[in-house]
Amino acid sequence: MEGIFKPTGTSTQVTYSPQNEQEAWIAIMHACNAVDGDVADEELEELTQTLVNKALFEGHDILAYSKAAFLAQVQLGSKHLIDNSVDKISPGNKATLFALTVQLVMADCVVTDKEEELITYLYSALDLDTNLAERIIEVVLIMNKGNVCLSA
Repeated sequence: MEGIFKPTGTSTQVTYSPQNEQEAWIAIMHACNAVDGDVADEELEELTQTLVNKALFEGHDILAYSKAAFLAQVQLGSKHLIDNSVDKISPGNKATLFALTVQLVMADCVVTDKEEELITYLYSALDLDTNLAERIIEVVLIMNKGNVCLSA
């Protein structure tokens, strides 16, 4: 019986690369949402609303992209998901994606230490200027001041 349950040396290495910029957006946004292991209903609702409101996603299979990105996040973790996705984001969309991701993380009115750390990681991965990233965060905080928080 010895050796039956031992690995045979054939391991499956998980890889993920978004098909396009739209899937990369979803992957990055979900990576930040899921980093703390708890994706609140408010965060999913905010993600859905964000995607529906963006012309970038018209005519794209958001559900298929989401399934692929959600599975990849579980298998690879949030930082790897971001690393594998940032190159697909066009330079003109990086600040917008960052702002919407910060807004998304704040949807449940709770920003965990892991979420905060990953937001910092994200602006670096997107190669955003630190001052711009800080201004974006400041504006999102101002926009969310006084919001009614259902989960807090």
